[in-house]
Amino acid sequence: MTLFNLERNAEFEQLISHLERSSNPDIRARAAEILGSLESKADDNRYSRAEVIDALVEASQDDESDDVRAAAIDALDQYGQEALEQFIGEISGQELEGIAEWKKAKVLARGLSADEPELRMAAATGLGRIGEDNVLNALVERLTDPDPRVRKRVARALGRIESPESVPALSQLLHEDKYDVRIEIAYALADIGTQNALKELVDVADADDETVRRIAVDALGRLGSIEAVEILAGALNDDAETVRRTAMFSLVQLLSEAPANASHQIREKIVEELEAAEESAAVHQPLIEILDRSTETAQRRNAAWLLGRIATEDHEAEAQEALIETLGDDDEMTSKFAATSLAVLDGDGLEGRLLELVRDDYRDEEMRVKALFVLGKVGGDTSRKRLSKFVERTDSDRLRKRGFSALSKLGGVGAVSGDLA
Repeated sequence: MTLFNLERNAEFEQLISHLERSSNPDIRARAAEILGSLESKADDNRYSRAEVIDALVEASQDDESDDVRAAAIDALDQYGQEALEQFIGEISGQELEGIAEWKKAKVLARGLSADEPELRMAAATGLGRIGEDNVLNALVERLTDPDPRVRKRVARALGRIESPESVPALSQLLHEDKYDVRIEIAYALADIGTQNALKELVDVADADDETVRRIAVDALGRLGSIEAVEILAGALNDDAETVRRTAMFSLVQLLSEAPANASHQIREKIVEELEAAEESAAVHQPLIEILDRSTETAQRRNAAWLLGRIATEDHEAEAQEALIETLGDDDEMTSKFAATSLAVLDGDGLEGRLLELVRDDYRDEEMRVKALFVLGKVGGDTSRKRLSKFVERTDSDRLRKRGFSALSKLGGVGAVSGDLA
């Protein structure tokens, strides 16, 4: 089973086995990342949360790969401050349990000068979680740490603390450091969100350097503002494909970050800008890729919603296929968004594709139920005839009920129509 499938199925035991036993450091690092992303699903009913943390602590200390140790520390961060402190306590011998936060912050600040880079990384991450301003200077000084893994986590910590005082130091390194460090610095500036921080991102979004533009466009997706929508929409016409694709991914992320009181306005603005985009492939392909590969629920929901509203004739067939495959998504809201987007999208060939799906007894029943809902919206004479026969022969009460509902909407003989349930 692939790591992707292990992630989708939350197979903790097999993921830990890969982390501990794989001879490939890339696989071990990816296993650690996935274990971190599954934090919300780690409970004693399915798999011992403590055992997951223990495995990550061990990898953080003992794995021979720098990248694996770094990934394991980031995964511990997702399991919370106590998980991080367990690692810090084991590697430093310093007991952190039961002491006041401000005292704990001072202990961690001393850890920024430790010989072991893993301890410096964990100390910076822990300080970002605590968020005490009294250690801000110690963190800013560590932006010059010789280990780029430490600099990344220092930048991340400064973004969490959101202190405007760190903006000048972060801005300087945005132009000078290694690529992955610069990404964290850009994220930190977006999280701090002051005018000076945002001005820096807006300025570099128009830089001559393609790499710098991509970094800025990536970070702007965290803002959730109308201003960011306009800048990202402009980046959809960038000369570089990587910048265009990143801009589209950032727009999807921005939908997730938008505050509730501005969500509707931002959605309308994004649709307006995407419809006007000159490079249609830069708009459609990332959305289809998200539906095909992403395991992030919010991303998939937003991609499904957007695709039905901005798909052009050139990409209509691809969009239909991607949305049809999403009808059986494990997340009910994502599958509903896919169904309603198909109803909005309609277009040549959709009715035939949906009828084929409905008649296929080997396909997931949930997909077929949603397909019947869409047929009730977009079907014609062909659907009426075929669904009349379908409801007579199907053995599934749920499919029969949904088939009658679709027939009712199409003017055939059926039950009273309802929602997607």
